Amino acid sequence: MATKPSDHDASLQSTLKSLVYLTKPRLTALLALTSFVGALAAYNGDRTMLFTLVVAVLFSCMGTNALTCYIDKDMDTIMERTMNRPLPTKRIGPQSALAFGSILLASGVLLAACINVYVVSWALIGSALVLSYNKWFKKATPYSILIASPGGAAPLLGAYSAMTGAVISIQPLLLALLIVFWTPLHIWSIALSYKEDYGRAGVPMLPVVRKDRSVVRSIALFAALYIADTFALFLMLEPSWVCLLIVAMINYPLMKSLFQVFFNDSVMASLRLFKLSSPHLGGIFILYLVLSTRSSFVWLFVNSLR
Repeated sequence: MATKPSDHDASLQSTLKSLVYLTKPRLTALLALTSFVGALAAYNGDRTMLFTLVVAVLFSCMGTNALTCYIDKDMDTIMERTMNRPLPTKRIGPQSALAFGSILLASGVLLAACINVYVVSWALIGSALVLSYNKWFKKATPYSILIASPGGAAPLLGAYSAMTGAVISIQPLLLALLIVFWTPLHIWSIALSYKEDYGRAGVPMLPVVRKDRSVVRSIALFAALYIADTFALFLMLEPSWVCLLIVAMINYPLMKSLFQVFFNDSVMASLRLFKLSSPHLGGIFILYLVLSTRSSFVWLFVNSLR
């Protein structure tokens, strides 16, 4: 006969769920995917390093995201979009969130330091940019997301440095720029729907301080840069005409929404662009991994597991 869970067990389960939610698991998963692709595209056959890197990226991203929730706790209480997060609802206490995030971030940085100096440098730079954005710049300028966006690319650049022992090269730079261009597209698109929320919280997001027409034009600009970067990236692969044809097919829905945003100044079109942007970014990274390493990575990775 099944026994009913005790109040203590239910409370523990609720706390664990809240801690996971505090790390923004969807964002963490997307950043982990981009860094994993960056690592596998330059995979050197070292399984221990790959495992260490994956754990370091997960801990660093989870810790940074938890700390952003701690920094934004007062603002999140005001905003309808975020008022159900663990801190505003008091499912997690502020000091617990601060300790949890700090331990995760410190663990990730320490693991990164076990790989090489470039990896730990990228981890520190990425976390510093994101935390600075939430702590200071978010309420200082409507273009604050442009400061945070390079921070999202840091895990990928760290992954490349882990596998190669080098700082950067052209292909990981083009991959990183995808994230840099995608971030304002993503954030400004969703902010259009919640500009009253941001206004009440005193956050001068671009949609709060600019007319919708100006915002959708800015979104279209970064969408165009993002799409152009995908073509530049896949142009470097062989056979280039096949890769360009494939990426053109993948880009078609995004390009269609981009033209609707740019020529019609449509808020609804920008929201469609927002909904497409996250799965498109993940799909582009997976496609790049398949096409760029079809002859080297697959056999090297499979053989290393034997």
